[in-house]
Amino acid sequence: MKIVEVHWQDAWVDTDEISINAALKKKPILTISVGHLIAENEHGIIMVTDTYPKSPKKGRVTNLIPWGMVTDYYEYKTP
Repeated sequence: MKIVEVHWQDAWVDTDEISINAALKKKPILTISVGHLIAENEHGIIMVTDTYPKSPKKGRVTNLIPWGMVTDYYEYKTP
């Protein structure tokens, strides 16, 4: 499986009250996600960033990053 590093602009959320002027100054948050590439489709990049092999549910964190949010994208070859 390929390892990918995706730089993308995420939305922000704030639970503190702020003024309208302060809200107008907010910008997307640069986020960098690294994980195993599952697939790419017309919607975006699908990757796994965490796995829990010893969990009773043997879960994993799967993430879809929409293409419109991606600013940089790198693929790394694995042995």
